[in-house]
Amino acid sequence: MLNIGDTVKVHYTGKYIDGKIFDSTAAREAIMFTLGDDMMIPGFEKAVFEMEVNDKVTVTIPAAEAYGEYDDELLIEVVRKDVFGDKEIKKGDTIQAPTDEGVMVLKVHKIKGDIVILDGNSDLAGKDLIFEIELLEVKQGAGIESADSFDEFGSFEDEMGGGDGFEFDDSVDIDSI
Repeated sequence: MLNIGDTVKVHYTGKYIDGKIFDSTAAREAIMFTLGDDMMIPGFEKAVFEMEVNDKVTVTIPAAEAYGEYDDELLIEVVRKDVFGDKEIKKGDTIQAPTDEGVMVLKVHKIKGDIVILDGNSDLAGKDLIFEIELLEVKQGAGIESADSFDEFGSFEDEMGGGDGFEFDDSVDIDSI
């Protein structure tokens, strides 16, 4: 039985419902994380809690337990020059913005003249996902504090980002543009 504070090592393959793979540890090191540290999406962690070492499971995780539903409130309208200066930007570019909870990755969603719509939703928001998970190792009660000793945690969001931080205070209804 696994508990909050146990550190686990897993291999996984993440797929869309149509079977297309969006991420996998198969060609790289397995990831380690501590149960209860909110590093992994809730549905993934919930599945791991039910596993024993050497178990392999396939789970379908609804959007609400994965990266959440797509949230229009995370569409932010900014003045291009205020955020990007004279830098060339295009749809799909990402930047990082500091928040009270850490860093938020924002993607350029739409450019309309001097106005840029940034999207704080994950690319996986609103999608049900399938994960094949293999539990390789458990360190009982290793604790959230000791998780810092591991080199790789692995996160889908870790590979996104770049750019400068900024503050924003406007949200926009995309349909109004």
